[in-house]
Amino acid sequence: MALYQLTLRAALHLGEFVGVGREAAQEWIPADSLFAALVTAWAQTGVDVDATLKDGQSPFTLTSAFPLAAGVRFYPCPPRLPGFAAQAFQHDSKALKKIRWLSQAVLDSLRAGRVPEREFLHGGGLWLTTEERRQIEAALKPTDGEPLLLWRHQTVPRVTVDRMSNASALFHSGRVLFAPNCGLWFAARGDTALIEPALKYLQDAGLGGLRSIGHGAFTYEPSANDLPAADGGPALLLSRYAPQTDEELRGLQTENSAYALARVGGWCEDADGNPWRRRAVRLVAEGALLPGGARGALVNVRPEGVAWAGPERPVYRCGLAFTIPAGRLWEGDAP
Repeated sequence: MALYQLTLRAALHLGEFVGVGREAAQEWIPADSLFAALVTAWAQTGVDVDATLKDGQSPFTLTSAFPLAAGVRFYPCPPRLPGFAAQAFQHDSKALKKIRWLSQAVLDSLRAGRVPEREFLHGGGLWLTTEERRQIEAALKPTDGEPLLLWRHQTVPRVTVDRMSNASALFHSGRVLFAPNCGLWFAARGDTALIEPALKYLQDAGLGGLRSIGHGAFTYEPSANDLPAADGGPALLLSRYAPQTDEELRGLQTENSAYALARVGGWCEDADGNPWRRRAVRLVAEGALLPGGARGALVNVRPEGVAWAGPERPVYRCGLAFTIPAGRLWEGDAP
């Protein structure tokens, strides 16, 4: 088991379509995108990908890459918090709904059934403790009067030129700039021997989009994975998840289950480099509260009915569940 901390050396572009001619950007990297980047790195560095992923089996499971600030790890907020969490908000349901990320200390408190103190960043989107805020402030050293921001979203204009007519067209794309001492983290379980060689390649090649102009470059630091396994009990999902069996599908209908779905599309290439749109799939999103037994699978999204060049090998998106114990997060709704 291993945990990796990524320090971004440039802007990150993980595109999210929001409208015609416009993209937003995410401040995290979904597990299926991270897995795809690792597989691409293997292919570029001579690893036998077909043998590594034989019969649709992965040697490891991994989390999505979540925000990290001055050593403070953040986790996805579940779509439903337990009733006792409302005490920190004086039953302010609107404030509860703003929360996107929970710090390590806040998550530990909620899992143990304790009410964390009320301290927030990014307009209420990040819930952390006073001690963690001080730790981050000491590292970032914000100037007086400026908000403490761990990252900034930017929308930048770009131009595409038609190859036939040379006509230009304006569009906008998003990117995320992380503050100094901030970045991303992810963890992996299983045989992780091939992860670090892939990261050595990717740290210069980049993660996400717009890599040709330097986006996505990073440095990384490995450490021990201290995340406990769910061991069959109620779980908090830290990856995207593709339920496969009837039992897994029934688990989504359990009374205290809470989840959102993410539609995952995109592009892939055949052996000649021809681009093809992948088959879209819906995956259970990070932060879901699930009963025990969630495993998931690699999902083959290779397009069908197209003039695919070369061997018809599968194109996988990772839907393997990475979970930790939910503890008292599994309790009933916050009012």
